[in-house]
Amino acid sequence: MGKMDLHGQRYILADGSKAQSVTTVINQQLGWNKQALINWAKRITLGGQDAGKVLTDAGDIGTLLHILIEGHQQDFDVDTKDYSANQIQAAMKAFMGYLAWYEKTKFNALMNEIVLVNEEWRVGGTIDCVGKLNGDLVIVDWKTARYLYKEHKLQLGAYTYMYEQAEPRARIKYGLVMRFGKEDGKFHQHKVSRDKLDAGVEIFEALLKVSSLKNSI
Repeated sequence: MGKMDLHGQRYILADGSKAQSVTTVINQQLGWNKQALINWAKRITLGGQDAGKVLTDAGDIGTLLHILIEGHQQDFDVDTKDYSANQIQAAMKAFMGYLAWYEKTKFNALMNEIVLVNEEWRVGGTIDCVGKLNGDLVIVDWKTARYLYKEHKLQLGAYTYMYEQAEPRARIKYGLVMRFGKEDGKFHQHKVSRDKLDAGVEIFEALLKVSSLKNSI
């Protein structure tokens, strides 16, 4: 599996039209992290680096980590030819963090890279993983970002709703945002309670309403 096999997903509705992604809706309608990103870009630029290139590089490292995790869970070899040596090194460092967490928790992955299209919301999304942890059904997002933002919790809330709509007998107990350090190889487990996932659904539905209203003016 290579670089273009993940995160290039097009979400198509039953009527043949293209659905917005969950992340697009959140990013376009919600600016909670905008100032933090601007400040980061300023620091990077002042340091003589190209902020756009750094972001692209970070995205490629994150994509490779996702593929490495899926390869581990589904027992397939990962093709890294599309990545630079530095990207491979950083992704492997983060992957070591995943393996340490996996060995510690005995996490049981049931499904990963779950592509969903929700006709009610007219959006699509790809869930990183759904699995069992200590007997509980949990939804998981893999991250290499240094910081945890509220948008991450909101995204998991929307994905939880979409998953349970697609699988009516399923009941997600809580969410996990798993951050794996691409510099130090450490893992950070952030639990998102069911109450917060449900709050994320309410916020996301409000964002959809704002998006619709914006399109009407």
